Amino acid sequence: MRKLADAVMGALAGLLVRIFFRRIEVEGADNVSAASPTVLVANHQNGLVDGLLLMATLRRYPRFLGKSTLFKILPLWPFLKLAGVVPVYRASDGGSTSRNTATFRTCRELLARGGLVALFPEGISHDEPELQPLKTGAARIALSACADDGTEGVVFLPVGLAYDAKARFRSRALVRVGPPMPVEPWVDEYRRADHQAVQGLTAAMADAIRAISPVYASWMEAATLGEIAEVISRPLGSASTSEIALAEREQLAKELAAAERSTDHAAATALRRAFVRYSEDLDIVGLTDAQLAAHDGGGRMRLLLAWSIAKIVAGAPFALVGAVVHAIPYQVVKRLATVPSNEGMKATVKLLGCFGAFSLLYAGLGVAAAELFGPVEGLAVGFGCPLCGYVTVRFSERVKRLGGAVAGYRRARRASLSSVRQHRLDVVAAGAAMGLGA
Repeated sequence: MRKLADAVMGALAGLLVRIFFRRIEVEGADNVSAASPTVLVANHQNGLVDGLLLMATLRRYPRFLGKSTLFKILPLWPFLKLAGVVPVYRASDGGSTSRNTATFRTCRELLARGGLVALFPEGISHDEPELQPLKTGAARIALSACADDGTEGVVFLPVGLAYDAKARFRSRALVRVGPPMPVEPWVDEYRRADHQAVQGLTAAMADAIRAISPVYASWMEAATLGEIAEVISRPLGSASTSEIALAEREQLAKELAAAERSTDHAAATALRRAFVRYSEDLDIVGLTDAQLAAHDGGGRMRLLLAWSIAKIVAGAPFALVGAVVHAIPYQVVKRLATVPSNEGMKATVKLLGCFGAFSLLYAGLGVAAAELFGPVEGLAVGFGCPLCGYVTVRFSERVKRLGGAVAGYRRARRASLSSVRQHRLDVVAAGAAMGLGA
């Protein structure tokens, strides 16, 4: 029964995150062992969306620990039960931490059976641009499974999650799975001095997560370095509708951040100055870097524009139906999502709110159509509405990209871009001097 519930929840999570995110990238999927007892530890910046993303993308289904207060939120309760989330009782929530004895026992039993136990050891979902101090629960679970229960081969698996705009619908997400690391080196010390061993393993977990997740001094730094990384990565002549892989962008941005903090950061300073000059040029001519790069594609760009227009015309009728059907519940959920101050909670409200509102909408329209016209028509409406909604989403994205491409193409033809292109080449050259880019 548990395996069936895991399969259902995994499929539901996959559906939700692939609708919410335009693109999901996964790196290091092979690092998830098929059978080893594993304690997964990940950074936590996007509320319940983080857990759904891992459920949807990992090769093994994770059993998460979650704060007990989540079970008091009535709309979440069925999802938490279906997902098999194990409650954690925190003193800060007013609960009795003595109940965590059963929680830890459940986790050790899962590990003894070769299971995958997943935690967000920061203990909170936050909006900070760097990893927060880790709680020791993950280390204690892993070490007690080895030392107290004799479970062999326990590893911890670091995972880094990154988003280009975590609260925005149809943004992008990146899941980076690091190499599994054995817990065994800390077991002997744990038997002698458990506190010291737990602290040491927790520090190792933090280092492993930090190595594969975004770490910036501020969100302004993250945004600027991300833009520089895209310029370095995007070749001239590329289609304006193409995207730089989020994994490539994050890796370059992280290398740039490290270079700027190094003792010899002259090259990084030169790169940033070149980018500022290039950005000012783009503002003057009214172009984005993607538009400028695409303009160098010449005839290829015209073909891409024509093909995009053809697809827009073909999808317009279905997109119109989807827009009409979903307009009211979408606007209601959108306004509800402005209430939380935490960006991660905004994403959670959008994702689960739309799922609940749209599910009720489809069911209601299907039943109404069945009553008026018959059961076949009711099924057609019930299944046709979500399909039209998906077409609407893709239609709006394509229209937006096409509008940007046409505007960029027209402006680029009118403007003298030789100096702008030269300044772009300066950015790429400064990146190459640091060993970055193609």
